[in-house]
Amino acid sequence: MSSEARPIPPAQFAAALEDLPVENLYAKVSEIRNSIAHLERSNKELEDYSNSAGGDADCVAAVRENEEVIGRMNGRIELIKNEVERRGQKWHEAEMNGEVDGEAAAGGTLTDEELRREMEARMAEEDDDAEEGVHL
Repeated sequence: MSSEARPIPPAQFAAALEDLPVENLYAKVSEIRNSIAHLERSNKELEDYSNSAGGDADCVAAVRENEEVIGRMNGRIELIKNEVERRGQKWHEAEMNGEVDGEAAAGGTLTDEELRREMEARMAEEDDDAEEGVHL
């Protein structure tokens, strides 16, 4: 028996989805997309280091492995999408990644810095609003 954990085969993953409520399916997609984002960031850092270290073989292998995992994760997202549609519901991809039919939607996603600025602006607006109105 191998000491490495093997991913759940796609057929088993798809079968497990059948018992989950739709909200949980969308939550799982969010979780998977978050994992993909972390792997992509990690790959960028590994590639930058590998380039500066003259093509470090371990980094190259790690990037290749991460790309395989990302591919499997994208496959799972597709299985979840298929399950939602099998139930007769419309897949709301725009809600998941800011894209509609592969093109960025008006909202898109924010960087950490953009999100921080937005939150500070909203908090400032709330502080201004707190001084107005009826207080009980």
